Amino acid sequence: MKTLLIPILMAVFLISACTKQPTTIEVISFNIRLDHAGDGINQWKHRIPLVQNYLEEKQPAIIGMQEVLPKQLNDLKNIMKDYDFVAAGREDGRNTGEACPVFFDKKRFSLKNSGHFWLSETPDKAGSMSWGTHYPRIVSWVELTNKEKRNTLFFFNTHFSHISEEARIKSAKMLLKEIKRIAGEKPVILTGDFNTPAESGPYNTIINSADETFSLINAEEIAETKSNGNITYNAFDPGYEGTRIDFIFVNKEFGVKKHTVDEIKEDSLFISDHYPVRATLQMQ
Repeated sequence: MKTLLIPILMAVFLISACTKQPTTIEVISFNIRLDHAGDGINQWKHRIPLVQNYLEEKQPAIIGMQEVLPKQLNDLKNIMKDYDFVAAGREDGRNTGEACPVFFDKKRFSLKNSGHFWLSETPDKAGSMSWGTHYPRIVSWVELTNKEKRNTLFFFNTHFSHISEEARIKSAKMLLKEIKRIAGEKPVILTGDFNTPAESGPYNTIINSADETFSLINAEEIAETKSNGNITYNAFDPGYEGTRIDFIFVNKEFGVKKHTVDEIKEDSLFISDHYPVRATLQMQ
């Protein structure tokens, strides 16, 4: 009996030890820039190899993208064969207009739930707009299950208005409300092009939630190591002086090992008019 008991106890100990190890997740927020003929050398068709090389090198677990037109979504599907995704066009909730897709490593995660809503006074109405914005603004989200550890997380991805400050502030308030409604107190990651810098009204709305049960923090602020990046939007201009408007936010369920802005370009060819933002997260 003792000879059987010892291996059983050892197996239980090893399973317990593995279960307690944090889950490491590399995530990226990346505005890929819509396909526009006026971009010349930096038009999408020229940037695809740079995007592919970057994604193959970094192999993120999850990536939230912005400004993805239907043809670009097809291109991404072809170069990201190890990923599944959730996406909807912002104009109709199907295939029209820019999308904010979430891609995830299908070997690591399975899709438990997903959805979309609009940053407007009628969030369930596809293509709806409010507060002086010029285009519909969509949020795409997924609930993912880690296939190895069976724990789950929520990932939200969006793109705020580039015109209306009122829209950005009210979008931030509505976004927090919807995230809490959908995810509760479970692990949450939020990525996006927020078209606003740190310390602005919309940014402060996101990180200064008065709700004690739910709050988000810029992953960079709690990262153990940080590198690169005074700006995320570069305007395809090597001398552009801007700021960071793309962020990764997390709730208290995550620690952050590393945060970086990946300034990817080859000569005059930029990966996008936004540099990707990348963080290595740890979820207990």
